[in-house]
Amino acid sequence: MEIKHNFGKQLSIVKNDGPGDASLMLAEGGSYLWIGGIPASRYQGWFFKSGQGLVKIIDDIRINDAAPVSAIENNVWNVKRSGKDFSQTFFLPRRDCLVCETGKPARMEFYFDVKEPYQNPEFGRIYKVWRENEIIIISYRQDVPMCMPEIFIAITGDISDVLVAEEWIERDYEFDRKRGSRPWKRWVCRPLAVTASCVVLAVAANKDEAERTARSCWRGLGKVKEEKNKKSVLRGALFFGNCSDDVLAKKCALRALSMLVAPAGPVRGLRAGLPWFFQFWQRDEAVCLPELLKADVSLAKEIFWRQLGELKAKDFDFDTADGIGWLFFAAAGFIGKGDFDIKEAAIVQNCLERALAVLLEKYTVNGLAIGGQKPTWMDSLDRSGASIEVQAQRLAMYSLAARFAPGKNEKERWLESERELAVSARLAFFDGHRLADRVDVSTGTPDFTARPNIFLAAYLYPDLLEKAEWARCFEYALPQLWCGWGGLDTIDKSDPRFCGKDTGEEPTAYHNGDSWFWVNNIAAVALNRLDKKKFSGYIGKIYEASKKDILWNGAIGCASEISPAESYAPTGCANQAWSNATFLELCRELKK
Repeated sequence: MEIKHNFGKQLSIVKNDGPGDASLMLAEGGSYLWIGGIPASRYQGWFFKSGQGLVKIIDDIRINDAAPVSAIENNVWNVKRSGKDFSQTFFLPRRDCLVCETGKPARMEFYFDVKEPYQNPEFGRIYKVWRENEIIIISYRQDVPMCMPEIFIAITGDISDVLVAEEWIERDYEFDRKRGSRPWKRWVCRPLAVTASCVVLAVAANKDEAERTARSCWRGLGKVKEEKNKKSVLRGALFFGNCSDDVLAKKCALRALSMLVAPAGPVRGLRAGLPWFFQFWQRDEAVCLPELLKADVSLAKEIFWRQLGELKAKDFDFDTADGIGWLFFAAAGFIGKGDFDIKEAAIVQNCLERALAVLLEKYTVNGLAIGGQKPTWMDSLDRSGASIEVQAQRLAMYSLAARFAPGKNEKERWLESERELAVSARLAFFDGHRLADRVDVSTGTPDFTARPNIFLAAYLYPDLLEKAEWARCFEYALPQLWCGWGGLDTIDKSDPRFCGKDTGEEPTAYHNGDSWFWVNNIAAVALNRLDKKKFSGYIGKIYEASKKDILWNGAIGCASEISPAESYAPTGCANQAWSNATFLELCRELKK
């Protein structure tokens, strides 16, 4: 597969031997398009942002009797796939419109699979097709209980011929099959085909609105394309200068992160990932906030204040063991940049103190910070008790509270809390050359299983250990966790629980083997801050593996979720928010 990134004149890079399963992704206003050479997942296609949810509309648009796809191209505002005798360019002018262009008239076959993302109805799926005022109208409804509302799709363009002939095709989704994600077989509908070189599809809850949107988009198509192209070329000229793959990967990651921005009620949020992680998860957003703060202050503040409002609404007791810590770690970044005014800083201070009061009352045992039964980011495992990164988060929160303190006595109170926890954590977790992953607070027994959470702890609160002590811990853990291709296992390779192969939706390897790009990136940041010369080999390999993933694997231009430990094969969620954000932070750390 030939893969190309094109950010404007003289700003492109090509790989002629890219993986055959590489794919393309676009997003606009909460809607997204994900396509590959052939449909490989039921999460591929065009998904329309409808209210607070998503509705899949198109499974694929194919050129009749075309050769296999042999090249794909990321053009920032549009994506292109092509073969020996055809090309298709797609873009989203707005959240409720999809445009497909072929350059010359071609027979386009439309495959529909209208459904909600997590629902897979088999029966009672009814499509109707008719022409009205030179517009093709398709209605869809589910003739089953608890069905979604009827939806309408309007199609227009330079259409010269229409063939209406309902046909059902069974898909066998290879990507879903490999992940064990059922159902990986599904029937989709081909209700019509048209001959055209450009078509516009618009979707709405009623026919008239769909028709109006399609007409409006078709009439203004030239202007929209000109504006989007001008904007992308301007950005290329502004940011690139010369187009090294380092710079290109960085800009791709920023673009991929922007794809995940979507309405979250009255403000914006950052989805955890596309496809299938459509939610606005507090931990995932918070991990991304330090980099969002540098890229888009307004967006970062919207997310932060929404998160803080949700935290207050839940009386400062969140659903995860580590969500609160990541949020207030991000708050420290806002303060460092001076992005809080006096009134805002007072609100954050009050919320921080209330959060710490809850944590001290409900989630502190024998002087250690615990998560109770709430999951850490390793949510497929039971890490109840005291985990190392949660100690680091609590220490960072105490430090932040001391910075906020209005008087000497208040400041000293928080500093004393910080000192006490630091002493307790050292005694409980550190044996002189190893740092435990967790401690059973009922017995005081440390679990010295090597896991990459020690790197999160060093990143969150580097003052827990002296530099020489951190170095000993890292030198002890790295050989047990290191993947030769440039990542970290999620558990010691000699542990009987280790699984080197990815197991997809079955979680055996998820946190007991799979290598997570966001953790790898943070580990490289922590190693670089500690001793960039000593750990240069690890840092460089992590960076190159993450860069290669963004440029040439999965949804090209997007950072993947994971890779199996035993071999470099990026997989999981194709565009993962914290993988993109932490790669950008690593680039900044390394001055790329």
